[in-house]
Amino acid sequence: MLRMSVLPIVLPFVFGVCRRFRLMAVVLGGLIALTAGAGLAEDKPWPDVVTATAFRVVDGDTIHADGHKIRLLGIDAPEKRQLCQTEKGAAWPCGLIATDMVVGMLAASKELWCRITGRDRYQRLLGQCFAGGDASGLDIQGALVRSGLAVAEYSPGYEADEAAAKKAGAGMWRGSFLRPREWRRQQ
Repeated sequence: MLRMSVLPIVLPFVFGVCRRFRLMAVVLGGLIALTAGAGLAEDKPWPDVVTATAFRVVDGDTIHADGHKIRLLGIDAPEKRQLCQTEKGAAWPCGLIATDMVVGMLAASKELWCRITGRDRYQRLLGQCFAGGDASGLDIQGALVRSGLAVAEYSPGYEADEAAAKKAGAGMWRGSFLRPREWRRQQ
């Protein structure tokens, strides 16, 4: 512990040195932020856009294209093995049908275009994807949700499509089903 008699001698030195170091730290920090910020857009750990003419549909909400695993943003489609129930209680393969719908959309357009916005916890790219050469193509997520073969989930954007599918009794909404995340929890 410092004695009171030493404080008048030590305090001006400490505060003067601290003030100089604080100024240098601010200047250096600013320079580092400027140089780091200059390359920020290029250093993003994912591409802005993925396009492909060769792709593999894994399931209703995951596509492998151009060496990337892409998770369709904003929706959750039933898993391949998931079954849904008709209004009369008969089981039907909603997961396979959702997968087949994506395959069909991409086969018809022969091209996939995805705007990538990030990564999920499994390191898949998150993207809004279109069947066609650019964002003017068919919105894959919107088509799945409107047809009742996916639900709006995890991010905003497809709630109105889900409400319309539900009202029309389209796809999974014509009977009963577990939301895909609930189905996965039970497996």
